[in-house]
Amino acid sequence: LVTTVVGAQQPATAAGMGQLQSGTVPAVFEPWVLKAGALCAQVPAPLVAAQLEAESGFNPTAVSPAGAQGPAQFMPSTWPSYGVDSDGNGVASPFDIGDAVMAQGRFDCVLAGQMQTALDAGQVTGDVIDLVLAAYNAGAGAVRSGGGIPRNGETPAYVSRIRSRMATYTQIGTGGTGRGIVAGAPFAQNVIAAASSWMGTRYSWGGGDVHGPTLGIRDGGVADQFGDYAHVGFDCSGLTTYAVTAASGGTLVLPHSAAAQSQMGTAVALTQIQPGDLLFFANPTVHHVGIYIGNGQMVNAPQSGTTVRIDNLSGWTGETITARRLG
Repeated sequence: LVTTVVGAQQPATAAGMGQLQSGTVPAVFEPWVLKAGALCAQVPAPLVAAQLEAESGFNPTAVSPAGAQGPAQFMPSTWPSYGVDSDGNGVASPFDIGDAVMAQGRFDCVLAGQMQTALDAGQVTGDVIDLVLAAYNAGAGAVRSGGGIPRNGETPAYVSRIRSRMATYTQIGTGGTGRGIVAGAPFAQNVIAAASSWMGTRYSWGGGDVHGPTLGIRDGGVADQFGDYAHVGFDCSGLTTYAVTAASGGTLVLPHSAAAQSQMGTAVALTQIQPGDLLFFANPTVHHVGIYIGNGQMVNAPQSGTTVRIDNLSGWTGETITARRLG
């Protein structure tokens, strides 16, 4: 009974990840997604929506082969800990949309607190939102024992799918203010800050989007030999896609391709490059992109087997380097 929802207005942007785009979820779900997305800062409405899509496709009657029930796919053993009669119909049921969505939000927020504590204690590494999703899927114990997102089973793909689908549910112009961003700082400074906030993150070919690192994909070659398809991380253009979107507050989204990005913005002579400019490398065609930070250096996701790091431009011999300025 969605008419019983009180205060289901659009909440302020949570965790810098944007507000829900109206009309992107089934109408009967929307007020509950908004309300659940206002429970804690780490779990905004677009994340709630993308998770419901992944769990059940917004199907109130869904039952998994393992016995998980309802649109949020609660196991009967877990439901009593989080299920409340949120819609006021006298029954707390995992098949009631309001009850299920609010229970998902409560569970996510509890997991956010647990994962932040584990991060602070050095028990796990990674992004707290990724860890929350991993814990929802595999259990908090599996995340702690694995030191982060479990690398086996369905969990990496589950996390990647939800993070990538969030853009579908995010109101344009309200997202992308992710980690590393300094409020009010110049665009170029925030491009560098956003990319640098992921220093040390694994390179994964095909990985990365506007929300951060994602599961890599197969390339039929070197990336497959390193297992990039099974690991969450960034490739070069995935990193720049995240950084530029974050710095622009979600208003500028680049294509996930170094060659395509080399046609964006304004060309800049190498003698005039400034921190925050994108640098493109061709041999003979464009195949790589990095972010100039000054002093002949760039923040960069180089190749399989490495991590996001700072590289000297002098190390890129035999390459034709061009620059573009965005923002």
